[in-house]
Amino acid sequence: MLYPEDPGNLGRVKDRPDHLFFKKYGEAMPKGDWHHPGTKQGIYMMGPNAEYLEGKFAASSDPADIRARLGRALQRWEALRESAGYASLPVPEVKSALPPGIEGEIVFQVNLRDLPRSAGDRSGQRFGDVDRSRDGWRDFTKWAWNENWIGLPSAAAFVPSGSAAEPVPAAVVQRIAREVLVDNVRGQAPGWQAGEVREAVLTKRRLSSGAGTMRFEYTGRAHMEAGGRGYDATLYGQGVWNEAKRAFDSLDLVASGMRWGASRFNQREQDPGPAPMGVALSLYTQ
Repeated sequence: MLYPEDPGNLGRVKDRPDHLFFKKYGEAMPKGDWHHPGTKQGIYMMGPNAEYLEGKFAASSDPADIRARLGRALQRWEALRESAGYASLPVPEVKSALPPGIEGEIVFQVNLRDLPRSAGDRSGQRFGDVDRSRDGWRDFTKWAWNENWIGLPSAAAFVPSGSAAEPVPAAVVQRIAREVLVDNVRGQAPGWQAGEVREAVLTKRRLSSGAGTMRFEYTGRAHMEAGGRGYDATLYGQGVWNEAKRAFDSLDLVASGMRWGASRFNQREQDPGPAPMGVALSLYTQ
């Protein structure tokens, strides 16, 4: 979140170096190219100290304009490099950070995509021979894929207390259902409200143990529905618990089922379904 739209998050980042860098650059842009107030999606070209070279809000639809802007940016860069005495230096390595607000003993990286609808169907294929040269946005929907994150406070929620099957705490499963079992494969979609989760259950049980580890299995179901959109999925997963570290070596959950309907920004107007969608939750380890 370099430049959040809402005052609360804007206040949270107001002293962060990355925000101040982007803000300095944006304030040097021509009026109209810097979209303020509002979202800052766009293509931006800047110097190493946030100098304005070129850029434009929401600038992905006109290749000729972007080519011209790149040319102007290079001309400005050559002049800036000479006047400022900039010399080439290695880009420093910085340890990757989690997205803002994502924390807990368990952090899942969440990948979701459309799934094939019939034999030979290529729905959800991210790469391949899809022609993206003519209409980038519509072609994007042919290889739709997205990524989310969720952090949960306690690893113990996923650890059975004995050999018998037992439920993962309802609050944990509800949170997963509400926050990440959502159809934002092609764009943005709101999370589910509590009353929109019709079913959310997950059972944990020990599969095997040995050499200081225990393997667990997870099975369950989730059904969310509201306002003409919904997702009905079967849940399955496995995890490996390291007894010495008292932590998971691996933990993966998969939701697979049918989604339907559309929300305002999730690009489903022409593809309301029902159609299959998959969501994979993988333990994030730094």
